[in-house]
Amino acid sequence: MNPYIAAAVAEMDKVSVSRFEHPGSWAMDPTSCRFLAAFTRALGAKRVLEFGSGFSTLMMAREIATQEGNYLLSVDDSAKYTGLAREAFETSECPAKVEFRTAPLKLKLYGPRLLLGYTLPKGLLEALGPFDLVLIDAPHHDYGRESVFYDAFAAVAPGGYLVLDDANRADMEKEYVRAWLDSYGDAIDPIMLEGIGNGLCVIEKVDDCEPRYSRRGLLKTALKTARNYSRYLSRQEE
Repeated sequence: MNPYIAAAVAEMDKVSVSRFEHPGSWAMDPTSCRFLAAFTRALGAKRVLEFGSGFSTLMMAREIATQEGNYLLSVDDSAKYTGLAREAFETSECPAKVEFRTAPLKLKLYGPRLLLGYTLPKGLLEALGPFDLVLIDAPHHDYGRESVFYDAFAAVAPGGYLVLDDANRADMEKEYVRAWLDSYGDAIDPIMLEGIGNGLCVIEKVDDCEPRYSRRGLLKTALKTARNYSRYLSRQEE
């Protein structure tokens, strides 16, 4: 087994997840939070990128706080979740350097693939990186997470890791991992951890490369993306 994953699995039960801090159903599963914290520690990560602000922000911030030059960028499409995560972090008095950004979703083309992506300034992630660890736990409401990997990949140092939550879902996350493998091939090494929380996929970035975007299921993906964008806009108007 990957030595960082093995170390995290061995230590995760020692990580405390307080029921007074954990906000409940909208947050990552407590078991996944324990693994994530232990994995951050095992990596010795000091620069972290997160998509999906929440309790996970605090868990990772606590682990990087002792690292010189630490920095965590937490990105969410929802001002509500950004605000809740910021409040929890500030209340904790954790000394880590954390920046929160709200970035709405829009239709974006990744090669031939029409997906929902975050409206971040071009080149921002690369300028703030390289990151040692990326957590993909958003967008919310099943709007699709495939694009997040493409946005984050270039900002991760070779030897760094990306972690996908809810990885047991066959009709979404497992399809995204197949698309990423089609696009990046041997430049990534995904490892499924199906028994932790709702499933985690830990993906090592082995090397830099340009994506060869998959042409698998293009029409289905485009139709699903258009539907999800309509749902997303409707929620914004509520």
